[in-house]
Amino acid sequence: MKKIILLAIINTCFLTYSFGQVNWGYKAGINLSRISNSSHNGFTSNLNFNTGVVATCKLEKNYFLDIECLLSLKGFNSVLIPGGTTATNFSYLTLPILFEYKTSNKLYFQLGPELNYLIAAKMKNSSMNEPVIDNYKKFDISVAGGLGYNFSKKIGLETRYIFGLSKIYAKSDILGSAYNRTFQINLIYWFR
Repeated sequence: MKKIILLAIINTCFLTYSFGQVNWGYKAGINLSRISNSSHNGFTSNLNFNTGVVATCKLEKNYFLDIECLLSLKGFNSVLIPGGTTATNFSYLTLPILFEYKTSNKLYFQLGPELNYLIAAKMKNSSMNEPVIDNYKKFDISVAGGLGYNFSKKIGLETRYIFGLSKIYAKSDILGSAYNRTFQINLIYWFR
């Protein structure tokens, strides 16, 4: 699987290099994440962050391809007895590949797939701090959509919702099927 991720990153670099007009940038922001599960247990949202690089390639007049490589921290909160509120945190290497439509020089819309590779998972509360990566699947495929606004040639702001399509539990669980759900707000600095 590491070879597949490496191949995807190399192909992404090749694609962005082969297009004539490529804008590179750095982005960072917050993730408000949770899981959606079939048993409707009381999981609540977890506040974390994401950061990484972004490349935007012009395809046609108002159409662009947005390719990113991010470290994205996701997860959820739950209540475990006797530990109380327990945070389950996931660290993903994410590769969003989004089609972008610009309505003007400032406003744009995005939609496309996001590939996620789990690199760490931990459960933490007042009496525990344990790695739980073996309980979760390594790959998560999602659909991402959002909108962005460029305040200037250098600074932009994006909001995005990421809808997980893959079940995240590695084994059948009494908690039922669970999927990642994430809302992001990011600032972007363009190296134009």
